[in-house]
Amino acid sequence: MKAYPFTVKSPELIRPEIEKAVESGFEPAMAFVFTSVKKGIGAMSKAFKDAGFPVLGCSTSGNILAGLAGNSSIYEDAAVVTLLSLRKEHFACRHADRGTRNSFEFGQELGSWGVKAFKKPAFIILASGLGLDGQEFINGILDKAGDDTIMFGGLAGDDTRFRKTFVFSGSAVYDNGAAVMALDTAGVDVHGLATSGWIGLGKDLTITRAEGNVVYGIDNEPALGVYKKYLSVDDKDLPAIGVEYPLLIKREDGSESLRAVMGVDRKARSLIFAGSVPQDATVSFSSSPGFEVMESTREQINQFHAREPKADVMLLFSCVARHLALGPVITEELSYPAGKWGKPLPGFFTYGEIGTNYGSKCDFYNQTYTLVLMKEKT
Repeated sequence: MKAYPFTVKSPELIRPEIEKAVESGFEPAMAFVFTSVKKGIGAMSKAFKDAGFPVLGCSTSGNILAGLAGNSSIYEDAAVVTLLSLRKEHFACRHADRGTRNSFEFGQELGSWGVKAFKKPAFIILASGLGLDGQEFINGILDKAGDDTIMFGGLAGDDTRFRKTFVFSGSAVYDNGAAVMALDTAGVDVHGLATSGWIGLGKDLTITRAEGNVVYGIDNEPALGVYKKYLSVDDKDLPAIGVEYPLLIKREDGSESLRAVMGVDRKARSLIFAGSVPQDATVSFSSSPGFEVMESTREQINQFHAREPKADVMLLFSCVARHLALGPVITEELSYPAGKWGKPLPGFFTYGEIGTNYGSKCDFYNQTYTLVLMKEKT
């Protein structure tokens, strides 16, 4: 497996770059495309109409390509395209519209497809739809593919507008769907790391009324009012500020999970989160502790590299909240893996992350730095 990443400022420049790759001897089998909605999602899709290989694309809140000499790591005004060369029998791609199915059912459909394609698949997932319940979506995939299934990916963004997000192929665009790559783990090793570093703020609270990823009551008060009062934010700050101050869910087994606000219902005084928030759960609000987050990330990467020192291809799904919290210095944690493994690192800033850590079940995250390595077996 090999990667050929590049950046383009307009859809018209994609075809010449692909031709340049082919002329150099590179044989594209598929492509990942990460782009701002400002570039025109329809035009980006059409640019790959006659490419001759499948495309997994999504809208983002910033594009990442670290590790290329002399170049930036963050591309706000350019799409990041990564061509992959790998054996066609080792992967399959699927694009699907969610339609009227709930998040769990949608995940079940994709999980069933994956196990039909390969006996033991791993998944790379791009998903759109601000109303998608990321946790239930992942649970649906695991329900059909098995609890030990390896998955990585991210929820599409829209430059922090929180209006509409997209996934696309070379022939279709969905604002409420998914673009999925299934990998045959008999032919490709897939490993990864998901780490956050966000810390709780203030006292514990109780979710007193919730349905899926919509929270109506916190400590028997309207959820929206509690959020605004606790964090001293105004209506004009929401939902955008919700990615910076997520809800920290404290589970009975001692584990924790973060949930970012993706939308608000001012009439119902409710908060809409990126993933499920259980009723009766103990929670607190949370925030980044600052640059200590990057120190923690580097340490986690060092430990991960000690276990997995080799990779053919890397991808990064990093929450947009990390960019907002850390500012320009975030380039340090973006470029660090590229130096450790000696490979370019493409990715994007997400509205939610999917990842499987060593020895743990796949989970849905917010505020997380999610790194995935792929290595084709010989």
